[in-house]
Amino acid sequence: MNPFRFLLQFVGAQMRLNPGRSVITTLGIIASTCAVVWVVSGYDALVSQFDEDSEKYLGRYDLLIMPKPGPPGTEAPPIEASLVEELKSDAGVLEVNPVSQSRVTVNPVRTVSEDEKSSLDIVVGERPPVNGAPPLDPTLVSTPAVEPPYELLDGRWLSEDGEAKEIVIGELVAKEKKLSVGDDLKLISLANEVQLKVVGIVEQAPQAPSLIPRGRGGPPSGKRPGRPQRPQPKADESPSETTQTVLGMPKNFSQGIAANAIYVRPELAEWINGYASKPQVLQIAIRDTVTVHQFREVWEERLTSGRPAMLLVDFDTVRAGMEQTRTVSGQQAQAWAATGMATLAAIFIIFSTLSMGVSERTREFAMLRAVALTRGQIATIVAMESLLLALIGWGGGLLAGYAMLAVGSWLVPGWFGTSAVLGWGCIVLSGVTVLVGALGAAIVPAWRATRIEPLEAMTSKISTPGMHSWVVFGVIGALLSALTPLLVFALPMPDAWRAWAYGFLTYPTLLAGMICLAPAIVVFCETVIGPWVTHALGLDTRMMKTQLSTNLWRTVGATLALSIGLGLYASTQTWGYSMLKPFTPGTWLPDALVAFHPVGLDDEGIDDVRDVSGVRADRVMPLAVEQARFDWGDAEQPSRVQRDNAVLFGIDPAMAFADENPFLTFGFVKGDRVSAMEALQSGGSCLISEDFQMSTGLSVGDELSFTPPTAESERVTYRIAGVVSLPGWHWVTKFSGVRRHFVRTATVVFAGREDVQRDFHLHRTEFVWMDLEDDADLSSMESDLQSIAEQKSGETFVASGLGSVKAYRPFARMTASENVRKAIKIRADDMIWGMSYLPLITLAIMSLAIANTVIASVRSRTWEFGVMRSIGVTRGQLVRLVLAETILIAIGACVLSLIFGLIAGWCGVGMAQYVGWFAGPPNFIIPWSHLSIGFAMTIGLCLLAGLWPVVRIGRAEPLGLLQAGRGAQG
Repeated sequence: MNPFRFLLQFVGAQMRLNPGRSVITTLGIIASTCAVVWVVSGYDALVSQFDEDSEKYLGRYDLLIMPKPGPPGTEAPPIEASLVEELKSDAGVLEVNPVSQSRVTVNPVRTVSEDEKSSLDIVVGERPPVNGAPPLDPTLVSTPAVEPPYELLDGRWLSEDGEAKEIVIGELVAKEKKLSVGDDLKLISLANEVQLKVVGIVEQAPQAPSLIPRGRGGPPSGKRPGRPQRPQPKADESPSETTQTVLGMPKNFSQGIAANAIYVRPELAEWINGYASKPQVLQIAIRDTVTVHQFREVWEERLTSGRPAMLLVDFDTVRAGMEQTRTVSGQQAQAWAATGMATLAAIFIIFSTLSMGVSERTREFAMLRAVALTRGQIATIVAMESLLLALIGWGGGLLAGYAMLAVGSWLVPGWFGTSAVLGWGCIVLSGVTVLVGALGAAIVPAWRATRIEPLEAMTSKISTPGMHSWVVFGVIGALLSALTPLLVFALPMPDAWRAWAYGFLTYPTLLAGMICLAPAIVVFCETVIGPWVTHALGLDTRMMKTQLSTNLWRTVGATLALSIGLGLYASTQTWGYSMLKPFTPGTWLPDALVAFHPVGLDDEGIDDVRDVSGVRADRVMPLAVEQARFDWGDAEQPSRVQRDNAVLFGIDPAMAFADENPFLTFGFVKGDRVSAMEALQSGGSCLISEDFQMSTGLSVGDELSFTPPTAESERVTYRIAGVVSLPGWHWVTKFSGVRRHFVRTATVVFAGREDVQRDFHLHRTEFVWMDLEDDADLSSMESDLQSIAEQKSGETFVASGLGSVKAYRPFARMTASENVRKAIKIRADDMIWGMSYLPLITLAIMSLAIANTVIASVRSRTWEFGVMRSIGVTRGQLVRLVLAETILIAIGACVLSLIFGLIAGWCGVGMAQYVGWFAGPPNFIIPWSHLSIGFAMTIGLCLLAGLWPVVRIGRAEPLGLLQAGRGAQG
C-alpha cells in the first residue's frame, strides 16, 4: 500500500470526524486570503494598466522634452524660444506644443456647508496656494494647441480666442470637483482671482509618472547648498520695483505634464498669474515617416549638451516612470503589510487547530506509534493536515475574493476601486502567504506529536505545564521586550545604525518577547482577573481556577492570534496620537496670523487692520518674516537637520515679552523671558526652538548664520539668547504663507523686527499677528481684511526667477490658530484610523481562532460537564462557565496587546528624532478612549465566536454529555 496515500486518507478521515473545527479553520484562512486580495488587487490593477496609462499620459504626442531639474527645492529652468523654433523647423516634427504650468487654487462656484468642509478646506479654502503646502489642487496648464492633446470626453476644446473666459478640465478634476460642462470654476493665484466656464472635459491618465527624482525644501543634510540666484530686473522696470521684497512663487513639482490638470490659453494664463511664463515642457508629435529612435539619434546629444540640459521622454521612459510613482510604492507597501498580517493570521489559526488536534489525539498517536508508524510519518500527518486546510482555504479565499471585488466594485467602488482585478500577483502572493503560514504553523504541533511515546496509549493523563516553564518564558519575554526601548533611548550608536536596527531587529525581538510573555499573561489573567470574572457571572471561583493553564498551549495560541491585529491597532493609535501632540499648535500662538500677499502693507494699512471689527487693537503685532538658508561656514550641516533653511520672525520684543499680558507665552527651555527681551531689543540676537536645539546641539551663546535670499553674497549672524518650546510651529507655517521661498523648512527663529527688516532687505510689512475679540466673526473679518489688501490692487512685486509680476487682486490670508488645530485634528483622525483598518480586519479574522479554542475546550470537558449537570449544576451555570473562559482569553489578548502597543508606540515616537519626523522631546499619549474601542471589539468578537459551542452545551442533556464524554475518552 502507498504510505502517502494511506496518510492522506487518514488525514481526510480525521477532518470528517471533526468537521466543525476544520470548517472554522478554513473560514479563517478564507478570510485572511480575502484580506490579501482586497489590498493586493489594487496593486495588480495599477501594474496591469501601466501601458494604457502611459499612452493616455502622452495623448496624441510621441515625446516630451523638458529641462533637467536644478538643485533640490528649485524650479527647473524654462525652455528658450530658440529651441522651440529649431524643433518646429525640423522636417520630421509634425507639431510642437510649448506648455507652461503653474499652481492655482481651484474652487467650484457653489456654496460648501461647514459639515462638508475637509481639513484642507478649513486651512486653504478660497486662498491662493503657498509654498509650504504641497500641490492640493489641479495644475493650471497653458497651451496653444489647436486640437485637444487628449481624447475629448465631453464638450469642446478651447477656442483660439485667447481672451475667452473658458477652461477645459481633465476627467480627474471633473470627478474630484464634481464638475460638468457648463459649470463655473473659480481660479485663485497670488496675483488674481478669475471665474471661468468649463467648456470641455478631456481624458487623462489616473496618475503622472515619476520622471525625475526631486527633493523638496533643500539638499540632503550635510551638503552645502548652492546660492539662490537673485532675479535680475528688466530694463524697463522702475527703481521702486527693484527694491521690492522678492517672493518665491509656489512650486508645482509637476514632472512632465501634470495628470491632474486644467487647460487655458497662454493669454488667459498670463492674466490669471500676473506674468507671461516661458515654456516648461514641450509636447512633440513626429511624422509617421520618422521613428522615435531616429528622432532621439538626431536630437538627444544636442538636448543633453545644451544650457539648460534637456531630457527627452518617450513611451518607454513614461512606462518606467509609472512603476516609480508614490502611488505604486504605497500600494506595494500596503500589499506587503497585508501579506505579512495574513501570514501571521494563517499561522496562528492553523497552529491553534493543530495544537488542539495533537492534545486531543495523544492516545491515538501513541497507538499509531505502537502499531507501525514512525516519528516522521506522524509529523507528516500533522503537516498534511495543515497543508490540506491551507489549500482548501486558499481556493475558497480566491473565489470569495473575486466575488468580493466584483460585487464591492459595483456597490462601494471607493473601497475597492472600479479597476481592481484578481491578477497573477495577487494569486501567487496569497498562495505563498497561506502555504508559508501553514508550514510555519505545523512545526510546533508536529514536533509535539513526534514526542508522544507508544506507552502513552495506556493513560489519559493530562500534561499541565508547571510554574517553572511559564515563569522562565515570562522572564525571557520581559528581557526581549526591554531591548527595544533600550536600543531607542539608551544604547549609544550612530543614527544610521539605530535606524537600521530599529527597522530590522527591534520588531522581531519585540514580537518574540510578546510570544514568550503570552503564557505568563494567561496565567496572570487566570489567577488575578479570573476570580473577578467568575464572581461577576455568579460562579464559584474554583470552577475556573486552572482551566486556562491546564490547556496552556491551546489558550496561548488563541491569545496570540487575537493579539496580532489588536496589538498593531494599539501601537498605531498610541504612536499616532503621541506624534500628533508636538505638531498641534500650542497656546503660545496668538489667535491669528494674517498674510497680505503679495504686495504687503504700509503704515496706514496696519492702522486699518487695527480698526477691523473683531480685532483687539492693542494686540496687533506687525512682523518682518523671511525664509533664508543657513550658512554653516566651513562646517558640515548637522546630520539631524533635514532642511537647509529657517523661517525668521521679526517681532517687537517689548510687546512679545511684556511683564503683564505678554503677546507670546511660550515656555523657555534655556534662558528666560527678561534676558531674552533685553537681548532682542539690543539687536543681533535670536531665539530658537527646542527641537532645533536638540537636532543641532546649539545652545545659548552660540551663533547662527543665514544667507539673505536677495543678497547671496551677504552673511547675517545672530547670537542665540534663548531656547523656547514651540509645539505646532510646523503646521502654522505650512499653510500661512511664511515659507516664502521653500516648501520645507527646518525651524522657526525669532529675532527683533528691525534686525530682520534691515538684514534681509524687507521693505514692506507682509504679516501681522493679532488676538481677536471673543465674539469675533472670522468670515466678516476676512472680508474686511481683504478690502484692506485690495487697496494695493494693480501694484507689482518681484517673483523669484520671474522678475516683475502684476498683482491684479492682492490677498489677505487669515490663518486662525483654532482653525489650524481643528484641521489637524480632522486630518490626524483620518490618517490614524486609516492605518487602523487592516489591524481591525485582522482582529476580526482572528476571532475564528477563539471559536476553535472554545469548541476544543467544550469537547475536551464533555464528560466533566455531564458530571457537573448530574450533580446539580444548571444549564445557565454551564453556559456562564464557557463564557468566562472566552472572556478571560479576550482579556489576556487585551493585556498582551496593550503591552506591545505601548512599547511599540513609545519607541516609534522616540525614533522620530533620528528619521526626520522630529518635533521636540518625545511625548507619550495613551488614547484610552480609542484603545477601549479595540478592546471592546475583541471581547465582543470572542463572545460572538463562542456563541455556537455555548448554545450547544446549554441545550445538551446530562446523559448525552456523559455518553459523548465517555466515547471521547474511550
